[in-house]
Amino acid sequence: MTSIAKQVWKEIEEDVIVRRGLEKGIISMKNLAMYLIKKKKLYATADAVISAIRRYKEDQPLESKFEMARKVIASSQSIRITSNILEIALEKNKQTQELLQKVFSLIDYDKGEIALFIQGEQAIKLIINDKNKEKILPLFPKRNILNLEKELAEINIQLSDEAVRTPGIISVLSTELMIHDVNIVESMSCVPEMLFFVKQKDVVKSYEILFSLSQKKIEK
Repeated sequence: MTSIAKQVWKEIEEDVIVRRGLEKGIISMKNLAMYLIKKKKLYATADAVISAIRRYKEDQPLESKFEMARKVIASSQSIRITSNILEIALEKNKQTQELLQKVFSLIDYDKGEIALFIQGEQAIKLIINDKNKEKILPLFPKRNILNLEKELAEINIQLSDEAVRTPGIISVLSTELMIHDVNIVESMSCVPEMLFFVKQKDVVKSYEILFSLSQKKIEK
């Protein structure tokens, strides 16, 4: 592959919108070539850049991956909402880890209450029902509480078993929320379940968006 082709392919590879637009045939190769020549100051003719773009389009079937992810999402089993969620960001240290063990005894899983943990390099996040904050927050010294994210809602998507073997599931779901101006505060998976946490004010819109996507029939 020539140096020009490498540069062109790298630029397209890093821009998902351009990649999908090319595969859908809604982007002019000539216009894209002129854009890349100007942006990267390429010492190449438009024909040479168009040739590189055409070869990329032929060899990189990205859109088919998105279509497959949509088909798998369309076979989702259910979507469930849990409102009034609180996320607690805790300093990651030995004391916090010891105190977290006490949380389990305060959660009534039979009543559908939740206690979810996310561990990063510097912090541990605890996600609980807001109604349990009065008995859980006092467990932790105030100096160990880094942040409280209030008024959240959980959207639990029960995907099919095929989802774990399908690339692009998370990308399709999160992109759909993003283009409708929904911010994902937190996300996690427990395959085949996918959990998104959004602000309470966005939960109805988020549910409608994801429900529509999960029920959409893809034409063959």
